[in-house]
Amino acid sequence: MVSTSKIHVSLWLKFLSAAFFLQISISFMVFIWLIFFGGIRSQVWPNVDMVNSLSSRHHQESIKSTGNTGVRLFVAILSHPNRKERRDAIRDTWFSACNDERLQVQCRFFSDYVGLNSKSKYALSKEKDQNKDLEILNATDSFAFAERLLLIWEWTIKNSNFDYDFFLRIDDDHFLCVDRLVNELQYRPKDGLYWGFVHCHPRVVRIDEAWLLLSKDLIQEIMEKRENKSLFCHPYGDQAVAMWINTIHKNITYFMDNERIIHKSAGRDPNYYTMSVCGKYLSLHGTYPRAMKQLWLLSHTMQNKYHTDMVYKVQEIAEFSKLCKFSPIFEYNAFLPEYQFKPKLCHLKPKWAISKTRHGGREEEGERYSSY
Repeated sequence: MVSTSKIHVSLWLKFLSAAFFLQISISFMVFIWLIFFGGIRSQVWPNVDMVNSLSSRHHQESIKSTGNTGVRLFVAILSHPNRKERRDAIRDTWFSACNDERLQVQCRFFSDYVGLNSKSKYALSKEKDQNKDLEILNATDSFAFAERLLLIWEWTIKNSNFDYDFFLRIDDDHFLCVDRLVNELQYRPKDGLYWGFVHCHPRVVRIDEAWLLLSKDLIQEIMEKRENKSLFCHPYGDQAVAMWINTIHKNITYFMDNERIIHKSAGRDPNYYTMSVCGKYLSLHGTYPRAMKQLWLLSHTMQNKYHTDMVYKVQEIAEFSKLCKFSPIFEYNAFLPEYQFKPKLCHLKPKWAISKTRHGGREEEGERYSSY
């Protein structure tokens, strides 16, 4: 016959086992909730492999986050006037690095009044006054991305007291690893740099305008051509920049960085939701407000909680011909008809059939990839 004490011990062990299982289950569910719903700004468990790799010694191609590098970066975030939620998400996340004096980064949102009613114009103007980080361009058409880029460069010349070495044009749905980019720029050529996600297709090789980085000397030469009225424009910004680069008579460093500048909608892919995101990538496209905050929670929490100085591997600029077999000489008439528009002199304030068309983003219309 089993004694009463043995029964009590057995029951007690079963209770402890159930309690332990319940605790593990709750912890797991909290972790999953943090990752995919991002409603709590609290601790996130570390990725052991990532923490171990950060504590190990890296070879000479790695750099440590040091703050002031002596390199100055201007970040222009293009944003549709109705995208305040996106701008606020950036303000709550990676934009904070723009206020870090050590990094020498200046960031601005750029928008315009095109197509807005009086109520929307007032809201945008109020947002500008409240945040002091938004500039309103005098754009004339909805589909005029080259015009906007020129207007931004004009603004930096006339209004900014920040003398930058590099200029980054970026969409408002990019999660940017600012610290990594700034610390890496000190190892990049300060002249002739044309960097981003490259569309490698015959006769229409170009860097996508959603993430486009140029050294200042290229911008200066482009603006000189605009000043002497010899610069040609195009409704698509990336096509226009590719044409402009082709007219510059100096050595151009084509930096094709497609593995680290993610062009697809990364915010919808759970594989990117790791605390090592800025250890692997430079920028993630298609990250909308909730995803933006989730990625920031993961990447920023790791550095703050574990007081870890990030160590980044410097990506070598590979020879362009080894990554893309086609010539970088751009020909606008090689595009399919829907993307093909004849360039016109910029100073004539040209119009095209598509100029008044509103550009639908991928958030509403989904991924749009053609053979170009």
